[in-house]
Amino acid sequence: MDQDTRNTPSQELSFEEAMAKLEELVAAMESGKLPLEKLISSYEEGSKLVKFCRSKLAKLENRIEILSKDDGSSGDWEPFNPSDPSGANAGRQNTSVTF
Repeated sequence: MDQDTRNTPSQELSFEEAMAKLEELVAAMESGKLPLEKLISSYEEGSKLVKFCRSKLAKLENRIEILSKDDGSSGDWEPFNPSDPSGANAGRQNTSVTF
């Protein structure tokens, strides 16, 4: 892994890519063959990747919750707002449909 990726692990990574990198890090750390400094930097990078993955999952869970509350029978869909993690707008009726 290059140094730029290590400083900002979540930059432009998909959830799947971040998980793959995390799995690689864990395997290397569990091997017991890393020098202490590399082990610490890998742990730090892994912590950032875990935080990134948890954040992605939380956003997707919220989105799924919003979608599952509206069965689509009314024809009105609430646009997903990623800056509203509470899903507070999920119950409000929207008169326009945006695709």
